[in-house]
Amino acid sequence: NKDLMVIDSSSGVATIESAEDDHHGHDHGHDHGHSHGEVNPHIWLDPVRAAQQVENIRDGLVKADPSCAEGYKKNAELYTAKLNELNTEFTAKLEPYKGKTFVAFHDFAPYFANRYSLKAEYLVDLPEMNPSPADLQRVVAQVKASGLKALLSEPQEGKRSFNALAKDLGVNIVEFNPLETGSVESAKMPGTYFEVMRSNVSNLVKAIGD
Repeated sequence: NKDLMVIDSSSGVATIESAEDDHHGHDHGHDHGHSHGEVNPHIWLDPVRAAQQVENIRDGLVKADPSCAEGYKKNAELYTAKLNELNTEFTAKLEPYKGKTFVAFHDFAPYFANRYSLKAEYLVDLPEMNPSPADLQRVVAQVKASGLKALLSEPQEGKRSFNALAKDLGVNIVEFNPLETGSVESAKMPGTYFEVMRSNVSNLVKAIGD
């Protein structure tokens, strides 16, 4: 369709290089073509970057449909204000945990961690990968050093290795939803992002502990 327009919501958003090589110089036995690429893609988990994405979407819609420009601008302004408020809320809630480390199943959290001065570790680069013995040893050492109360799993993940690791370490599993998958219904609800992210932060606090 020659009239189809694609809006790149990541345009101009500061990115973080993929941490793949930092932890995984060893061979997973996987095709490393299945990687995040040079940069980690999960920019939306930082509310400030998410607000930039909204502005990019606004600009794209205005360009594609100038007759509705005022509506797009008004809606974007309201939504970005809510995202900035969410960032302020999270900043205050996570202030006591600055410098703390948490462990997720896969590498989705660097932008979120960077925003709130936390340290994000992970078991595998991508959800479909299986952890190597070195991955497991690294996470075991990190959990013991950090005194974590729980590991962060994802709603779409049912990885036996992660659940077994939590059991072996005597810690719980709590959910952090990186918003990579979801129902069509939830995608249509303007409040989904805010509800999920607030739940994520509450569960993160449980994982970090005192």
